Amino acid sequence: MLRGEAPAPQDGQRQARGARWELARWVSVLLGLVAVLFGGAARTFLDAPPTRGLYRPTAYNLSRGETEIQFFAFASTTNPLAFFEFEYGLSDALQLGLRPVSALFGDVRLWGKVHVGTTGPISLAIPFGTQVLIPVPSWNLYGGWVLSWRVLPFLTLHPGIELTFVPAMEIRPSLGVDLGVGRNLKIIVEADSNPPHFRFGVLSWLFGFVRLQVDTPIPSVSLRVSVSGRF
Repeated sequence: MLRGEAPAPQDGQRQARGARWELARWVSVLLGLVAVLFGGAARTFLDAPPTRGLYRPTAYNLSRGETEIQFFAFASTTNPLAFFEFEYGLSDALQLGLRPVSALFGDVRLWGKVHVGTTGPISLAIPFGTQVLIPVPSWNLYGGWVLSWRVLPFLTLHPGIELTFVPAMEIRPSLGVDLGVGRNLKIIVEADSNPPHFRFGVLSWLFGFVRLQVDTPIPSVSLRVSVSGRF
């Protein structure tokens, strides 16, 4: 490039991608340090396995009377009404969830999961749910299954299939890969089929009840941060 010439668009794009990956790397390092400093002897992922990976469910459920609330979620394109989620364990085998704030504005989302059972390192559950958009109006209904298989003490696979029944029949396979790098830190990769995409994220379990999640689609980078409490 000659002196005084504007940089090529490709150079700017490469620099932007490099800056985003650098930010993601430092966020991961920070999460690791926080997990080590504040994990302590409190409840860990071994005591309370995640009931979802990044966005897809696992076969693990909340215990009876246990509550998980997503208090905060931020992304560049986030829906400000969608961040607040409430989930409750009605029993050890059944949990239900909803988005109460968005429901007040006509976007009603209800979901749940039935834990079928556990045999050795393998657990099976049946997730289900519905979404009703009142202003449109439109709605959908889905179900399926998810299996959580602890292949190694630090590696769990979460294959699943979501079946949409309304408004049209659709089959949506997915796979989650859960790598534990400590009692309070997990690296997760999720693959989804419709549309085909991958997501990479880090989960940190803090103070025995706080779930901190940082994730991004790959190969593009668009960071999302969420904070949940499990009581």
